[in-house]
Amino acid sequence: MRDMKRPTFDVRGFLGERERPASVATTTSRGNPALAMMWFVAEENRLWFHTPEAGDRPAPFLDAARLGRDVAVMVATFAPPDDVRQIRMTGPARLERKDVRRIRRIYERYIPAWTGTWAAHAASPEAVLWSMTPDRGMAVEYPGLENTPVFRWSSAVEYARIGG
Repeated sequence: MRDMKRPTFDVRGFLGERERPASVATTTSRGNPALAMMWFVAEENRLWFHTPEAGDRPAPFLDAARLGRDVAVMVATFAPPDDVRQIRMTGPARLERKDVRRIRRIYERYIPAWTGTWAAHAASPEAVLWSMTPDRGMAVEYPGLENTPVFRWSSAVEYARIGG
């Protein structure tokens, strides 16, 4: 395995910042693009999501997880000129066993207080826990809107070795 250069900012810290959503993209069963903003938590070298079943409506993200298809995720800031950072990654999605504690960790990053309503939502059988493995990706920042070297990885093993 090649030696990895370090990213120019703390990738794990950035992914762990409170209230920072992810843009998640996949394709529908008809091949059309699907894009959504989603709450997530980055744990165990994966990104974890909790998505409601759509009933009779299409559920492209859950379909991707059921079929092990790739999804694309971008977590970014855009507050020029001082804070422009992006992490872009792609990798296979998969359905996960219901884990209410993990789901709670997802929601607690975004809500001011844990309530009975949120607890019921987390335990709801209509919502599914799924994750993606960031097999390929990049991290880049533009301090002062200047280009800096792009940090890239091309395997889940390389992603797992990213420090700060």
